[in-house]
Amino acid sequence: MGIGNELGGLLPGREGQPSDSLPKYERTTFDIVTIGAGYLFMPLGLALALVRMLSTHYKNYRKPVNYSLLFHVFVGGFVQLMGIVVNSIFSEVAVDTGTLIGMLIMFSLITLLPAAVFARSAAKARFSFSQLTNQYVHLITVERVRYTGNLADRTGQSEGDVNRDLIYLQKYGVLDSGLLFHEGADAVPQAQAGQADASPFSQPARQPSYQQPRPQQLPKSVRCPGCGAQNTVAPNQSTSCDYCGTTIAYS
Repeated sequence: MGIGNELGGLLPGREGQPSDSLPKYERTTFDIVTIGAGYLFMPLGLALALVRMLSTHYKNYRKPVNYSLLFHVFVGGFVQLMGIVVNSIFSEVAVDTGTLIGMLIMFSLITLLPAAVFARSAAKARFSFSQLTNQYVHLITVERVRYTGNLADRTGQSEGDVNRDLIYLQKYGVLDSGLLFHEGADAVPQAQAGQADASPFSQPARQPSYQQPRPQQLPKSVRCPGCGAQNTVAPNQSTSCDYCGTTIAYS
């Protein structure tokens, strides 16, 4: 299986939650450029952040980073708008206090309110992926699940998401890079497989025999042996012919 240690996949010397070693936000060069553009020219930064989100948001580990990019873009927009306010204060054209306060409130609603929403979304997405990471590690190291189809069923993710997540976790050492996984689902449940491994000499459990239910008998029409008339006879009973009185048995 390629398991590199006794814990079945978790690197030695790890303490706390397995997700603790993951970076808070894994930022690429494109992400850094997007943040810089957001603080210098918000429309450009917003366009880059949306492109990044549309192209990578299907990945579980990218969702916190994408929300964080939008947070920085809107904070950068607030900084730029505050520059306009400061410039208007020191400009030759006088601006009254009420107008300045109105501008501050409007700029805050336009930029800081969405920034707060995206900051909360980033924190929730990061927490969700941390929980998912800990669930992966438990299933792989404790329950010895090695099929991506079984992992997908247990975590509620698609098999493609599971494959991407496992590669990401191995990249940062949360899982041993020597672990091998199989596509599809294991036909034998893991709990039953573990019981079979624990007692190799035990007799296989006898399956309960299936007994086909006996068909229910219904009343039927029987021809009278005396006169030939048809009479209805109940199961396991006999009756007298309605025409000649001959006894007719259910057969």
